[in-house]
Amino acid sequence: MMKNSNAMILGSVLLGGILVFSLYGIGSSIASGNFEHRDDDDDSHYESRKHSSNRNYNPVTNKLYTEECGSCHMAYPPQLLPPESWGKMMDNLQDHFGESAEVDDETRINIGNFLVYSSTPQRGSYRKMLRNIGQRIPLRITQLPYFVHEHDEIPSRFIQGNDKVGSLSQCNACHRGAEKGSFDEDNIFIPGFGRWDD
Repeated sequence: MMKNSNAMILGSVLLGGILVFSLYGIGSSIASGNFEHRDDDDDSHYESRKHSSNRNYNPVTNKLYTEECGSCHMAYPPQLLPPESWGKMMDNLQDHFGESAEVDDETRINIGNFLVYSSTPQRGSYRKMLRNIGQRIPLRITQLPYFVHEHDEIPSRFIQGNDKVGSLSQCNACHRGAEKGSFDEDNIFIPGFGRWDD
């Protein structure tokens, strides 16, 4: 009986010590600013800090996709749209934003599988782009609420009125690292106007 009481007391002391050190560590992290609350599913805000510039996606390495789709426009990182969007887009290549982008069935299936598989939602930066879309199946990256929010302060003369850019869909015109999946705010250079600092 005495052994069990001593073991319980020792266990309680150890547990208490662990809790104290854990709470101390969390408190120190919060006080030093090294603790960041991350709730990637919270759609009530876009970012907790204005200059969170890390916007990196997996670089596109699928040769078939870059050859077929990248011959007309930038080969967008698949994570910029949900899987359903890519599936719908690949099923209607005869009217691809007013143009025919038809390919043979094998190519369409291979590219479609790559896009759908590679765009499967993940936590972190991949999810930011897909916030607030609800049940919609968007086909244009430029119409996503998060995209609009991130580009709403750029004057139209920098984009539509700029023959070196022309459209917000030309990501690689201003984002120097876009081809490698990097959309960092610190690396934006608008042709004819210079570095963009939000």
